[in-house]
Amino acid sequence: PVMSYWSDDTMTWMDGLGSDGKGPCAVDDASKCSETVKFYDFSVEEIGDVAPTNAPLPLLKTRPTAEPAKPHVDKCPGSFRMEGYGDVTIVPTGWGKPHSETEVLDSGGLVPHMGARAYFADTCNAGVYSNKDYVGLNLLGKTFKYTTDMSEAGCGCNAALYLVSMRQNPLKSDCNDHYCDANNVCGCSCSEIDVQEGNMHAWHSTLHTAQDHGGMGAGYGGGDSWNGPRDFDSSQYGPGAKCIDTNKPFQVEASFPTDADGNMISMEVTLSQEGKDCPLGMRVDGYAKGFPELTKAMVEGMTPVMSYWSDDTMTWMDGL
Repeated sequence: PVMSYWSDDTMTWMDGLGSDGKGPCAVDDASKCSETVKFYDFSVEEIGDVAPTNAPLPLLKTRPTAEPAKPHVDKCPGSFRMEGYGDVTIVPTGWGKPHSETEVLDSGGLVPHMGARAYFADTCNAGVYSNKDYVGLNLLGKTFKYTTDMSEAGCGCNAALYLVSMRQNPLKSDCNDHYCDANNVCGCSCSEIDVQEGNMHAWHSTLHTAQDHGGMGAGYGGGDSWNGPRDFDSSQYGPGAKCIDTNKPFQVEASFPTDADGNMISMEVTLSQEGKDCPLGMRVDGYAKGFPELTKAMVEGMTPVMSYWSDDTMTWMDGL
């Protein structure tokens, strides 16, 4: 026995009017299908004579009773060593929910699955969120380095690594994990520094104050009736490109220079790849209205966040 429940807008083979016009449905609309249907009161009985009520009904074949499903147990994904800081543990969004998985490999690599978002933390308590558990980095006058591999992330995919003020956010937010960003995704706004939003074809590095959704950025790709950043092109960045071949891993360096008073004056991002002699550099400066807020956020400490998601309307990042 098999149960299934599915929908399609071309189901008239089953419920259409037919050539006699006497069928039930003129058109199909899958959006009108309910989330669930029900099957119940299952039984098996012999054809013909009814078995005595005190005798068990014979089955064609008996099967062992299935063990009851074990309750889900939240587990911390693991930890890794970040040079210049120390041990970092990963805390995922949505304990116990689908699309929350982020793997921590023995090598220290981090692998967010599609739909996942994960936070760098000093402590992980499985199933519990506290803003004080999150890492708070001050990267002013420093360089943040890592390697990224987006060799299977095509158009419409967004592999992101960014900094937000989660450690400073006492509100649980709509996501119940203290997440905040410049686009108010979970109902809480805060400063955001996007070191990486990208895929095999596009790259964006962007600065946002808490209320500046668009921000100021650099990189390549994006636009529909407008143009996104064009600091390099597809001959330099992309599958088989001469400087950054996105079929392979490459290195990222994000630096945050300051003036004599310790105030942030820019974000400088460099992409490089072994065997290539033409690194791609980006500088995001001139953000006068935002640097005071971002300087304060950095001094207080910002939390690195990874996410991986997709959408059919991602041309703002990778469009022509």
